[in-house]
Amino acid sequence: MHYPFLVADPRSGLQFRLTDTGLAELSLAPIAAEWAPGRAIVELPDPVWAESLANAPVETISAVTAALTDLVLATPGLKAPTVDHLPPGRAKRHLLALIGLWQRLGDALPEGLAPIRHVLTLPHGRFLDPVPVVDSSLDPLAPAAIKELYARLQDEFGTVPTSPYRPAAPIDSRLHALQGGVSAQEVKAGVLDDSLAFFGLRDPAACADFAAARARALIEAGIPAREIAVLTGDDPRQLARAFAAQGVPLSGLPGHLPERDLIGETALHLALAKRPPTPAMVLASLALSPLMPWAAQTGRDLAESLMGGDFRGAILTATPAHKELWDDIRASAGGLHQLRFLLDRICERIGQGDQVRARLSVPPGEGTPDWEAILRGIQFAPPKAADPDRNLEGVSLWSAHESPWRPCRHLILSDFSDGLYPTRPRANPLFLDSEMAAIRAATGLALRGRAEGLAHGLQLFDQQLQAVSGSVTFLIPWRDLAGGRLQPSAGLSLLARAVAGVENAADLIIDLSRLNPADWPVAYHSLAPVPEPAELPEALDFAGHDLLSLRRRDDGTAKPQSPSRLETLLVSPLAWLLAEVGAGDMSWSAEELDVMAKGNIAHDVFEHVFLKDQPIPDPGALTAAIPEAYDRALTRHAGYLRSPSWEMERRGLEREIMAAALRWRDHLLALKAKIIGNEIWLAGEAHGINLHGKADAILELPNGTLLIVDHKKSGTKGRRQRMEAGWDLQAGLYADMIARPIRRENDGMDPLIGRKVAVAYHMMNDGGLLTSGLALPEGSPARDMGDAVNAGAVAKLAERLAELGAGRVVLNTSADEGFFKKEAGFTPYALTDGSALVTAFIRTLEEE
Repeated sequence: MHYPFLVADPRSGLQFRLTDTGLAELSLAPIAAEWAPGRAIVELPDPVWAESLANAPVETISAVTAALTDLVLATPGLKAPTVDHLPPGRAKRHLLALIGLWQRLGDALPEGLAPIRHVLTLPHGRFLDPVPVVDSSLDPLAPAAIKELYARLQDEFGTVPTSPYRPAAPIDSRLHALQGGVSAQEVKAGVLDDSLAFFGLRDPAACADFAAARARALIEAGIPAREIAVLTGDDPRQLARAFAAQGVPLSGLPGHLPERDLIGETALHLALAKRPPTPAMVLASLALSPLMPWAAQTGRDLAESLMGGDFRGAILTATPAHKELWDDIRASAGGLHQLRFLLDRICERIGQGDQVRARLSVPPGEGTPDWEAILRGIQFAPPKAADPDRNLEGVSLWSAHESPWRPCRHLILSDFSDGLYPTRPRANPLFLDSEMAAIRAATGLALRGRAEGLAHGLQLFDQQLQAVSGSVTFLIPWRDLAGGRLQPSAGLSLLARAVAGVENAADLIIDLSRLNPADWPVAYHSLAPVPEPAELPEALDFAGHDLLSLRRRDDGTAKPQSPSRLETLLVSPLAWLLAEVGAGDMSWSAEELDVMAKGNIAHDVFEHVFLKDQPIPDPGALTAAIPEAYDRALTRHAGYLRSPSWEMERRGLEREIMAAALRWRDHLLALKAKIIGNEIWLAGEAHGINLHGKADAILELPNGTLLIVDHKKSGTKGRRQRMEAGWDLQAGLYADMIARPIRRENDGMDPLIGRKVAVAYHMMNDGGLLTSGLALPEGSPARDMGDAVNAGAVAKLAERLAELGAGRVVLNTSADEGFFKKEAGFTPYALTDGSALVTAFIRTLEEE
């Protein structure tokens, strides 16, 4: 921790910011007690936050810890205060709760404060070296504890005048106009010059690359590295990587980067794995844990299979001990005895298992585990940042949350995004601003509220700009490393006041993310981009290869195509090819209730409440049967929806399925249909290839016609437009399989052969029923779309199959997405949501 004032070295006269470790060494402070308020918050929760702790333990621990840290910093002497003069009320109740928590922690203090308390009680003459403070260098908004430390050092060692060197940008430059204060009422505007530059880039990694390239360019132009600084409010790892690649040393990087608490992580994931339902990502995280006994690549392969829906761990069968461990990890624990037994077995076979087991506090006895209590009891060691390693000749690394530790001529601000510059103030999690004012009036404790936080952030931003004598380069990332959108810093509007003629502050930003790195204002020394061919070919040529036989059964014969695969082929032959060779998108993320998950659950419920060869259930029976079927469907397809955090989504989906089922019942009665099959696998030949697929439902109508139904968890409008355009495909392929079947023993197709077949789509979201090839009675709630619903799709499919037969994989063009949306009436997901490779190989057509 750096203290917000300067001290002077008595021999060299060098002025620098004192750190907690430096203060501890100079004063021979004892080793500080561990600061772990989270454990005390959980073990003896105060009524003030007990209910919040039960509902949101992680967030509550964080909020209470932050409030306690603010209180400690605001307390003179770093001793728990008395608040007898505060009138009764909410403020006093909350303040007493914090003080009680502080007293339970004993001598422990937040990081960096223990040496201060030691010095405040230390007699004069005990320091190893004098530590004079620099006159007027104390941050006026510093908390009480820091002000007391400054006064204590000043009392023993006195003050020294501020260094005569005061960095300042050239008069009349835009930077100089801002150095009087970015929030000053009057800022002199002028023409933008080289003292300020604003560049937008894709993400923090690109900003780090640019910052390193900019620093290298300055050094090559003759600027000493020590006169360059780079400022960041985030983890410095991206900057460390980029500057290392440039060969430019950084002064101020931590001696070692923060390390994950692998023991705490593994303990948490094991507890979550035992509590049903187990999220797939929890199991994937355990598979990837360095504490597991298998190789890292095995863990990656296992994690991929888990996120793909395969939980068996077949990749581990070659090592029986590993497979047994995996089976124990997957096994859920319904009772305390079983939980203790499984955790003991698991921790005996993983790295540092004894320490992992020590973090898992499971009470003795029998009964159902109190999962919330067990999870709250898992402690995490906070990542401890090492002291920075500094040298005189490297580029200075500044932190956005601290005032600069030495001046510079050129500053590169690497993450000028919302929430930083100035730092976004946070509200005190336990006190209103009016309550903090009352506390200050009654006790003298100056707790920091939103207004004080904003003032501190603005002053810190001022200090950072005032430490620069030449230029500041602001880099704005448009997205974070996960792809989420970012906004420029709110400080951009303050800076824009110094530039004449700017109506919109965003106009200052030059968007480099749209330019080739070769056109950037500095040489881009990172890896060169992969060269693109001058012109993509019309098709990829695989002459001599049977592209329709890339996937094979164990006996060597080609696997059949499914209707969904052929729909992908219809849209993008390249996306189809990548799927055939197993090169599809393998990215994975936490579970979400997307359209596919909703569809799987709804299909499962319909299968088990509308039964084959059974009468159509009446509304009462249907209403009673659906909750049980829904519960079983969640177990099979989306166990994560059982957790309390998904309650709203879980109940909402159940209501949707209930309404869809009642509407489907009405359709069945209107058609006088009999259900003769649910989720039936069909196999047949069409368009010269073998097909197989599962029909959602097959109905028999009074005239003997079969109606093959495809349930869709969507609305009617989009499917109707597609059928009207003649670009429907899937349902018609099921009819083709029945017309030209490929039989196998006990395939269940006997009742289907030789019958007239029609197809239909049941749209679950609004109850629409769209048919093709079926004469509907007048007044029917269904709508027949005619016999040409697939004319365009079948013609295009024949063209695609002929191309594959010639070994050609035709690449998509920039006109395809618009065609499928406007002319064919559907969204081409194989193009819009498919692999990045598909997008990379879209040929651009020149517009007339």
